[in-house]
Amino acid sequence: MKKLFLVTFILCLFVQLGFSQANPRGEASVELSGGKITIEYGRPSLKGRNIENMISAGAQWRMGADASTTLTTQVNLNFDHQQITKGEYVLRAKFLGDLKWHLLIHDKNKAKVAEVPLIFEKNPKNIDIMTIRVEGKEKSGTFTLEWGKLRLSANFKAS
Repeated sequence: MKKLFLVTFILCLFVQLGFSQANPRGEASVELSGGKITIEYGRPSLKGRNIENMISAGAQWRMGADASTTLTTQVNLNFDHQQITKGEYVLRAKFLGDLKWHLLIHDKNKAKVAEVPLIFEKNPKNIDIMTIRVEGKEKSGTFTLEWGKLRLSANFKAS
């Protein structure tokens, strides 16, 4: 009986660890053109690591931690002349090297819908916990990701 209890207890611990997420979740949203645009993402901490050493040129990054970073939009969006119809998408980033990054937008079936050049800036502050913002008014919006000394952004229009 004691063995059964011990095995059950250990299994419960592993199941709980398997379903828990180590990083908090974040949400950024804005309303443009009468519809809500929301990004939901995991917020990893740098914990003393150097982001430049964490990703190599040509590699994709899932822009967050644990579950995928998702974009849900109630309006159509235009990123750099690339149309995104209203719906739900998965966001990733691709580091091309030489301070060049792209925002990758995939549909639920993992097919790439758009690849948008990101504006790179050196952040004057060192941001330990990754933060994503979406801001704007009327039809114009901006996506911004900050982590460490990295600031990546892209402008978009809603319709």
